[in-house]
Amino acid sequence: MRTVQIPSMLRDLVSSAILSVEGITFTSLDACSYCGGPVKGHDMRRKRFATIRTKNGKKTVHVFVKRYHCEQCGRLCYAESPFYPDTRLGIPIVDLCNALIEKHPYHHAARILAALEIVVDRGTLRNYAQRSFPPPDVIEMYGVPIPISILNMNEQSFRGKESGSVPGAEVFGPGGLPPAARAFLFSMGGSGKRNQRNK
Repeated sequence: MRTVQIPSMLRDLVSSAILSVEGITFTSLDACSYCGGPVKGHDMRRKRFATIRTKNGKKTVHVFVKRYHCEQCGRLCYAESPFYPDTRLGIPIVDLCNALIEKHPYHHAARILAALEIVVDRGTLRNYAQRSFPPPDVIEMYGVPIPISILNMNEQSFRGKESGSVPGAEVFGPGGLPPAARAFLFSMGGSGKRNQRNK
């Protein structure tokens, strides 16, 4: 696979943003996401947010998401967190993948991700192309559409570390997600297939 040239400044910016969420805990849930009933804490789950390549090899970045038990319907539900339903990567990573496959065929999008040191296989890109996600706000940087949520991760986690705490979902910034609203929009939007150049 041919490599894509990405400025080291952009690669470092994205990598540091992803690494900044390592170990962040998401605990906020006001009511059951299924029936709206009252909830009580159940347990804490470690979830993979992203996998990146570092000088020492692959590194999986995890976050922790609290699960709650609904006292009304008995179901388990997760706290508000940066994951779309039925995805195994964080929303900013999914947004980046989708922004890339909107502009490029799968193989080139995969090369850009590899140049950014993000580990996502081509099959995952195809899977995302078959689904409907809310369109992310992006900024073009050196020709690469970078989701605002990724840029906010760096700024907000830096502020949190300065103050001694990283504020869970707020790490994505006021314009980044917010996770619950973005996931809700996705779940209401159904699914559909995009036109994609499968080359």
